[in-house]
Amino acid sequence: MKLERNARICRNCFPFWAVPYTIYTYYLSLFLMEEGLSSANIATLMTVANASALIFSFIASPIVDRMGRRLATFVFDILSSALPCLIYLLGGNLVLALIAQAMTGLNRIMSTGYYLLMIEDTSDENSISAMNWFNIILVGSGLTTPLAGLVVSKMGLVAGERFFLIVSAVSMTLQAIIRHVLVNETPTGLKVMSQRANYSFKDILRSYVDVIKYMGRNRKVASAMTINAIIYVYYTIGTTISMFFTPYFSEYRGLTGVTLGMVGGIYAGGTLFSMLFINPRVKPKNLYPYTIISSLVSIAGFLMLMLCPMGNTVLLFAAIVLISLSYGALKTIADSLLALEMNNEYSSGLYSFSFVLSSVLGIFAIQGLQVLYNISPNWLFGSSAILIALVLLDAVLFIGKSRKS
Repeated sequence: MKLERNARICRNCFPFWAVPYTIYTYYLSLFLMEEGLSSANIATLMTVANASALIFSFIASPIVDRMGRRLATFVFDILSSALPCLIYLLGGNLVLALIAQAMTGLNRIMSTGYYLLMIEDTSDENSISAMNWFNIILVGSGLTTPLAGLVVSKMGLVAGERFFLIVSAVSMTLQAIIRHVLVNETPTGLKVMSQRANYSFKDILRSYVDVIKYMGRNRKVASAMTINAIIYVYYTIGTTISMFFTPYFSEYRGLTGVTLGMVGGIYAGGTLFSMLFINPRVKPKNLYPYTIISSLVSIAGFLMLMLCPMGNTVLLFAAIVLISLSYGALKTIADSLLALEMNNEYSSGLYSFSFVLSSVLGIFAIQGLQVLYNISPNWLFGSSAILIALVLLDAVLFIGKSRKS
C-alpha cells in the first residue's frame, strides 16, 4: 500500500541514517577493543547505554507531548545519533565511550516521537506497512557490511572505523534536517501539546499509572507490550547491533576480514528476505500464529549455532540464516503488535513504558550475559534462545486465553 505522508517521508530519509549506523556499530566494539577496552568494559558500556535509555524512556512521553512529535524527533535524533559519532572520533578511551553510550539513550525520546510521526492518526494498514518498511531498511543496511569489511581490510580497523564515524555524523545530521523540514505534526500531537503545556512530575507519574491500568484492562495491549519489550532486549544483546555479536564471531569463531563481514551480510540478507517475502503475509489476525512459528525457527537456529563445530563455516552460516529469517518476522511482528494499539490517548505513554520495560530488562540481561559469556561465549545465543522462548510462551498463552474467552 502507499504510505501516508509522514510515514513516506520518514521511510525515504531513513536509509541515510540506517546504512552508516549499521556499518559503524558493526565494527564499534572491535574498534574500542583495539583502542584498549576489555570485554568487561564493553559490557559496562552496554549497561550504561541501557541505564541511560531507562532514564530517558521514563521522561520520553512528557517531552514528546510537550515539544511535539516533529520537534522532539529532530532535536533528539541529532543528540542521540550524530553527536555520539563525533565523541567516538575524539578517542576510543573508556570515558569518552561511556559519554557516547549515555548520549545514545536519548534515542528513546527520539524514537517515541519518530514512531508516532509515522503511525499516529493513520490506518492499521499504514502502521503495519510503515513498521515493515522501517525494519526492511534497517536490516537491508546490513547488506553493506561485506563492503565495509573490504574498507576495513584496506584501511585497517581503526582508520576504517574513523572513516565510518565521519560519514555517519554527516549523513545522520543531513537526513534529520531534511525530514524535519518535510514532515507535519500529527493532529493528536497538536492536541496533546496544548493539553500538556504545564506538565509536572506528578503528571508524569500519573501518566504511567494510567498506562499500567490501561494494560491491566486490555490483555492484548499487555501481551503486545511484553513481546515488544523482550524482542528489543534480544535486539540489544543477540543481534548484529549487540557489542558482543561481532567479537563472538571474530574472537571465538576466528572469522576475519571479508568472512567476518559476510556474517553481517548473511544476517541482513536473511532478515530482509523475511521482511520482503514473509512479512507481507502477516495480517493483524495472524500476528500471534506467526510469532509462534518464528520463535520456533529462531530457537532451532540458536541451537544449531551453539552446537556448530569450530571451523564449519557452512553450518555456521546456515544457522545464521535461520536466526535472521526468524528475527525478520519477529521484529516486524513486535513493532506491529504495539503499533496497532497506538491510536488513543495513551500512545506516547505506551511507547515510553515499552522503552522503560525493555531498558530495565536489558540491564539485567546484560549483567547476566557478562557472567555467562565469560563461562562460554555460546551463552550469547543461549541467552537469546531463552528470551525468544519467553516470547513463544506469551504468544501461546495469549492464543489460549483468547480462545477460552
